Amino acid sequence: MAKIDDVRRYWNAHPLLSHELGEVGTPPFFDALDRIKRTDSERFAFGFWEFDKFRGKRVLDVGCGPGWLTVQYAAGGALVDAVDIAPRSVEITRSHLAYRGLGANVDAGNAEALPFPDATFDLVFSSGVLHHTPDTFKAFTECRRVLKPGGRAKITLYRKGLAHGKIGFAATRSIMRLAGMRHPGADLAKDARDVDDFVRQYDGAGNPVGIAMKNSEWAMLLEKAGFRVRHAEVHFFPRRFLPFARFVPSFLHRFLDSRLGTMVYFDLTTK
Repeated sequence: MAKIDDVRRYWNAHPLLSHELGEVGTPPFFDALDRIKRTDSERFAFGFWEFDKFRGKRVLDVGCGPGWLTVQYAAGGALVDAVDIAPRSVEITRSHLAYRGLGANVDAGNAEALPFPDATFDLVFSSGVLHHTPDTFKAFTECRRVLKPGGRAKITLYRKGLAHGKIGFAATRSIMRLAGMRHPGADLAKDARDVDDFVRQYDGAGNPVGIAMKNSEWAMLLEKAGFRVRHAEVHFFPRRFLPFARFVPSFLHRFLDSRLGTMVYFDLTTK
């Protein structure tokens, strides 16, 4: 079973999107990251994040990676703290903020033991991160602990949907093989042993932890951790990996994003 040190080592060696973009931590990388987020993976999720609604509020990015969300909330006037288990990601986020002329407190931190007092933040957010830590439930309880009473949380997690059922998964793999589709860092259609292995390799063949559940299963775990689900929606369908991606119209991308998106986006509050 993977340990937290395995997770730290992997992400320190393979920062988010390093398999795809290269030049990690440079201005061209930050510009490409922003373009991908705005035109592809987060294209239809800007309303969910509400970047302009937390001006003057204390907010926490748990697992900041290259710092895209940290930058967006800082640009919206929030007072941002950010942590990441990988020291390299901490440095990348600091460089990202400097490149954008913004400020935030960014330090190394473990989602399973957040280095903050109880009831510190008005908003805690984490995008595609907590399914990569060995004790995801512990990370949920930590996010709840540092949140003020009545505060908000926005947490996105890998989901099992239509494409992950027995028939859907077989069809997905067949289509990927026929189309020659490869995900950066892993040949999912060829090498994944099963659905869980397929999901784990979304972030590279060597990724030690990558967990997916049904939306309802994640909701139950979040409720158990002390959250109340205000709203949930599906997003994150990376159009850029499709054959002839440039010819996929916006309306079709929106449909695929809401039906076959790989993550569920939870808008939460305290109970």
